[in-house]
Amino acid sequence: MTDQRWMSLQFFGFFFTFGIFVPYWSAWLTTSKGFTADEAGLIIALGLITRSITTFFIFPFISRYLNLARLNQVVSLTSVTLLIILIPFNSLIAVAFITVILSLVYPMPLAMYESMASILIRESKIEYGKSRSYGSIGYIISLSLTGILISLKSENVVIYLLIFGCILLSFITSIKAPIPLKTKIASNKVPFFKLFKSKAFLIVLAICVTLQAAHAAYYSYAVLFLKNIGVKTSFTGFILIIAVISEIAFFYISDSLFKRRSVPVLLLFSVSASILRWVLIFSFNSISVFVLSQLLHSITFGLTQFAFVKYLDENIENKYFPFAHGIYAALGLSLGSGILTLVSGYLYSISPSFAFLGMALVCIPCLGLCYFLKLTLGDQNNLTGEISENVTSKRKSV
Repeated sequence: MTDQRWMSLQFFGFFFTFGIFVPYWSAWLTTSKGFTADEAGLIIALGLITRSITTFFIFPFISRYLNLARLNQVVSLTSVTLLIILIPFNSLIAVAFITVILSLVYPMPLAMYESMASILIRESKIEYGKSRSYGSIGYIISLSLTGILISLKSENVVIYLLIFGCILLSFITSIKAPIPLKTKIASNKVPFFKLFKSKAFLIVLAICVTLQAAHAAYYSYAVLFLKNIGVKTSFTGFILIIAVISEIAFFYISDSLFKRRSVPVLLLFSVSASILRWVLIFSFNSISVFVLSQLLHSITFGLTQFAFVKYLDENIENKYFPFAHGIYAALGLSLGSGILTLVSGYLYSISPSFAFLGMALVCIPCLGLCYFLKLTLGDQNNLTGEISENVTSKRKSV
């Protein structure tokens, strides 16, 4: 099996489970476990906070002692075990406690698979976009399949589908991993704090975290917003799937389309598309405009992700990948999203469209950051001269 196909399967397997967990976990908690919406929200919030700890601290720490191939297998098997343990418990404290433990392990691939992909981009010349598109395909398949099975059965099927998905992921992780992933990439002495001494890295991180976190209003309130403007519940899922389809199409062509573009230019595209997307939803309480804005998800999410990976590939050594991806996942996909969910919730209570205006305003300062990033990269202000030389010599040797 080629390294490209192996990486594609890993993305597919994890995001297949994520397409069950993210949209339907709250429904399972309220229906199958009998919790109130507030109690389910508390459990989910604890999970999000824990997820940020997992990707920021735990994943980089464990990667010092286990190679990524072995860690990949441990995570999937542990997730299956914890999900099975969760089934018989019905008290709020017990479910919340097990969810916190699960959140220490299960979300780790959010950073781990990006680290794997970054290594294979450099060592095996895989195309990131094509492999990442399989993650989106897995997500949309499970999202649709779970919705159909819930309509035929009930929300009780969610936990069993999630267990099945993690078992499938365990089988996928058992496939022989590429050789570059069988070597520890981060020793105990890696000075990860050097990442924070790089102006360029901090600017890229700030832009990407902001753009990803600004999806908070969309992720949390899109369903309610669509209902508010007159969309029937039966059509909501089809409208939301448009964004994932556009994401799949983008990732598949991204390597050939954007490989030669500079990171500041790519991020400028992302920032502009983000502001446009959220302003369109705010300005027009229109179903057709919302559907049109869904196509921009390929840029607001997909291109942002692609640009961050491209920056790391061009500027950062392999041993820093777990820390860089861990920080990005923790702040952009967990903690930052949680904070802006609270902000958008307050704005939504004033007016549904205000939540999306708030996200547009959050993105505006990133326009200035794109300009500063261009100046900073022009001065070659990377991590250290040694790291820059290592990356450059590595490229010349292949």
